[in-house]
Amino acid sequence: MSRFAKFAAVGMAAAIALSIGPASAQDAKPEEILKMRQGIFQAVRMNFGPLGGVARGNTAFGPEAVERAEALAALAKVAAQGFPAGSDNIPGSNTKPAAFQDASFGEKMEAFGAEAAKLAQLGQAGDEAGFKAQIAAVGGSCKACHDSFRN
Repeated sequence: MSRFAKFAAVGMAAAIALSIGPASAQDAKPEEILKMRQGIFQAVRMNFGPLGGVARGNTAFGPEAVERAEALAALAKVAAQGFPAGSDNIPGSNTKPAAFQDASFGEKMEAFGAEAAKLAQLGQAGDEAGFKAQIAAVGGSCKACHDSFRN
């Protein structure tokens, strides 16, 4: 993925998230909420996916990997905004209604944010071994939420 495309994806997701911020997400149309949710997680996939190659040693650890980790951390900060109260039955959503009833959903979203932030910090510090190990921790935080709350 080109640097421009990556930042365009992050920018798009951030713009959508900010345009439907916490105060207005309650009033947003369901299709707007779904677009925001899907946009954020598409950008997460676009940035996290290539990091698997870094973890496996197939892709070099370097500035691009660190930039992807930083983008991922930024996306993790806004990800929960895609799940405002009352958005549990949006047609086309892959989110189980339990996500809106179970307090552990918020905890798992916070864990994703913390793990992504740690990944970015390790990358910025140039800690290649720690960075590679942390990729698995980020993936585990994603899986924990998906296993419980994604169809």
